[in-house]
Amino acid sequence: MKQLLKFVLALGLFAFMLSCEKVIDVPLNEGDRRIIVEAVGRNFDGESYILLSMSGAVYNEESGYDPVTGASVSVTDGDGLVFIFNEDPLNPGTYLNADFATLPNKTYDLSIAIDGENSLSAQSKTMNMPVLDSLNYIPLVGGGFGGGGTDTSYLVFYSFVDDPSQTNFYRIRPFVNGKGDDNFYLNNDRLSNGEQITAPIFGTDVEPGDTVLIELISMDEGAYDYLFTLSSALTSGAFSAAPANPVSNIEGDAIGYSGMYLIDTLSIIMPE
Repeated sequence: MKQLLKFVLALGLFAFMLSCEKVIDVPLNEGDRRIIVEAVGRNFDGESYILLSMSGAVYNEESGYDPVTGASVSVTDGDGLVFIFNEDPLNPGTYLNADFATLPNKTYDLSIAIDGENSLSAQSKTMNMPVLDSLNYIPLVGGGFGGGGTDTSYLVFYSFVDDPSQTNFYRIRPFVNGKGDDNFYLNNDRLSNGEQITAPIFGTDVEPGDTVLIELISMDEGAYDYLFTLSSALTSGAFSAAPANPVSNIEGDAIGYSGMYLIDTLSIIMPE
């Protein structure tokens, strides 16, 4: 009963945090073609990437996205060190630097030049390193609470202490047996500054014997606002004939975002 109560409280807290966010919608005509930027910096060598593409009919899954090739892409840190991201010959529109890894409390400036004239830029920063404390789970018999079946699945909880010295923004991303879950588990410390945060990954299927890895991703407010408005659009069905465009921290004629992350991980194996 105590575990069930903790789950209900955690779920309610999570929903309340999300409800306190202000969603900013920017109208975008469906027929516009825009450059899409996805710039992700991670604190592991070789895991950062910058994706450049061109939208078709905006948010029309059938039209797909065309890669933007031949761009000049670089990231400059707060100490003036420049990292050149070269296009992957096997994946057009994907730009990589094997030596780049984010560090705590740094500012990073992204610079993109397309066709020598279309200039895009973004600034993002890292915070203190986040630390996952533990992963726990409770069994869900019969497909969940109150289910009448015999099959067992698991609800996994992550736990960490928020850093009270900064305003923090998080994404929690689960991986089950090595496959990433693209559900948006977003959190901030506006209601829990310096407190222990425990919450479930309630939209992720976890079965007996599964290996679950959790990434606790720390980011700045600009990246968080983009992901939050994107997740809000996805869950509300905003990707329709008249979509709303997620907030972007890209300067220039483009949509998307630059997120420089610090990431801690923990894994757990479910009982058979």
